[in-house]
Amino acid sequence: MTSPSGAPDHEPDGPADGPAASGPRPSGVQGGPSAVLRGQPGFREPPEDYVEAAKAAPDHWLSVIDRHWTGDEDEPTPPWAVLGRWRSDTEGDIVEWEENAEYRPSPDAHGWAPPVSPVDAAVQLVATGYASEDLFALMVADAEVAVCLDEVGGLAVTDAQDGTQAVPVFPPSPELDQNRLPPHETMLVPDLLDRLPEGKEVLVLSSSAPVGQLVTASALLAARAELEEFARLEEADAWPSGLTAGDGSETTPRPSGSAEERPEFFREES
Repeated sequence: MTSPSGAPDHEPDGPADGPAASGPRPSGVQGGPSAVLRGQPGFREPPEDYVEAAKAAPDHWLSVIDRHWTGDEDEPTPPWAVLGRWRSDTEGDIVEWEENAEYRPSPDAHGWAPPVSPVDAAVQLVATGYASEDLFALMVADAEVAVCLDEVGGLAVTDAQDGTQAVPVFPPSPELDQNRLPPHETMLVPDLLDRLPEGKEVLVLSSSAPVGQLVTASALLAARAELEEFARLEEADAWPSGLTAGDGSETTPRPSGSAEERPEFFREES
């Protein structure tokens, strides 16, 4: 599949609004079952930047990639980050739209409000499949969170979607209406883990979107240990020797999920 060169000025917010036409497919359709020709029900009108790209790439498919996909430049785009694709004819006119059934709508595509903090951004991204649960645990392991309390001031416990009992927390922010928030106490996650009842996990709720992410106490403890090891090595300037590259240079491996590897949305302002 081919994408237009350069980043579009704006990208579609989600899949096509209408379903693909039912019944016999129009003559000339070249895509899969969801592909429709221009003028048919379900055709998604392309923005101007794709129209211009099609003129420069006649007889091509032009993919629409969700802006939240932040892979490396040489990393193939996963199918779930592609909204769909348009096809240009031999004259460079867009004549067909094919929706991607594997597409996972990102936070922007869902129309959610901007996150209030890096942790809130992490909740949104992992809930939509745009970040891994391991990276999420690293983001939360040493964060400050607002911990929900019960009627007697203890840690509240609720059932997660899968039935797991967990203590609900959410990323604090001065932007939140304090009068509408449940009773809570702000603390660091390591302090929460010290007080966490045995057998209970942590449910991190987004402060800006209707989603949450369950993370186990063991995952948070492991992530915390990894962060502490990273800090120790950095302070001591004691990185282990890396593998020797073909040109004789040496690399310095870092623990998985380090700050340098985190997606832009996860990096705090310096």
